[in-house]
Amino acid sequence: MTKKLLFINPFVEDFTAYNLWAAPLGLFRIMEYHENIGDDVTYLDFLDGNFVGDDAATPPVYRSWERHSYWKREIEKPECLKMIPRKYYRFGANDDTVRKTLSEVEKPDKVYISTGMTYWYRSVLKIIDFVREIFGDIEINVGGISAILMPEIFEGKNVTVNTGKAQIPENITGTGMKYLKNLHFFPANLIEGCPNRCPYCSSVIFNPKVSYKDIPTLAKNLEKWHAETGFCDVAFYDDALMLRNGEMLRDFLDRLPSDVYRFHTPNGLHLREIDDDLCKYLEKYSFPQLRFGFETAFSRYEDKTSLNQLKSVVKLLKEHGFTNERIGVYLLCGLPGQTVEEVEKTIEIVAEIGARPYLNEYSPVPKTKLFEEHFKESKLDFKSEPLYQNNSVSAWRSPVFTPVVVKKLKEQLYRIYSASM
Repeated sequence: MTKKLLFINPFVEDFTAYNLWAAPLGLFRIMEYHENIGDDVTYLDFLDGNFVGDDAATPPVYRSWERHSYWKREIEKPECLKMIPRKYYRFGANDDTVRKTLSEVEKPDKVYISTGMTYWYRSVLKIIDFVREIFGDIEINVGGISAILMPEIFEGKNVTVNTGKAQIPENITGTGMKYLKNLHFFPANLIEGCPNRCPYCSSVIFNPKVSYKDIPTLAKNLEKWHAETGFCDVAFYDDALMLRNGEMLRDFLDRLPSDVYRFHTPNGLHLREIDDDLCKYLEKYSFPQLRFGFETAFSRYEDKTSLNQLKSVVKLLKEHGFTNERIGVYLLCGLPGQTVEEVEKTIEIVAEIGARPYLNEYSPVPKTKLFEEHFKESKLDFKSEPLYQNNSVSAWRSPVFTPVVVKKLKEQLYRIYSASM
């Protein structure tokens, strides 16, 4: 029996939000699966859909490589965030647009709502309320990142909370390919999971085991998408893209022309996997900028990349034509027990080696080891109020990395960036 299913990607409320090749790929796969078994599927993107703008909102601005801002309008900050001297925004559709759009949809048999960051949970709760207001007491399924990491937030809303990844039968296609046609970039995922067990990362929670995708099919889908859309930017969603010295990545690239696509790596790459042969691939194909996970130059966790590895990889990349600006290195600031001097020196070291440091303010992730460690030192109760898990709130949580300290660190980065321009 055919079912009418409504899938929703919620708007976001935050200090900042930017589309660095983000798309609800998991939701797309489930939608396509249901279409293939005969269900009637409707999709509403209240964050980045072409219908979400309004006269009072600031329109998105597109930058290079199909990155862009979202439609946004300033809103009142939640009471618990009033101490932070920054503007707060609704990114995506306003309430009137949500109500109007939902009211124009035929009443579904079931609604699926995706979730993103834990500190965006209020947007999901509001969408649930809007769905109830328009459609009454119908079945609602909430899934995705926040649903898995903190299901208790949604369980009191009379919804079904999917606390694991949706399983799609292997004999029925569910790649999400149909919905990728509406994107200006192609989200590629070669490997699910990560063999590392970093205490701040949730990858193992979502994918306890490492698994590999069908590379030939993925390459064919990319070429088909390019032929139909004319766009060429590809963003890798992998947590361990370079696993086994990039074996899967090389297989993927070997199936593609070297002068058609631009490849982006927003997730931190593993330095230890980079060798001269892999650098040749990165040189042959267009990778405008690589982003590596390094965290800190001071040994803090088991099996983490050493400073010597970073030096070796940067040297290799330079030999293959990569400039400082094309070698990005993610650093973490605000870790439990971390000192200001450690971060300052790490920034200096990365810049001296010849790479570009990017400072990420630590965001505690439920169910990870550092979540509990940080809670012991935190000045804010981020267990009771997930809004405090926001990386934008890091300086108000940390007893060491205060707003004044973080400002000085960002000024240090600005001086380094200015000197390299």
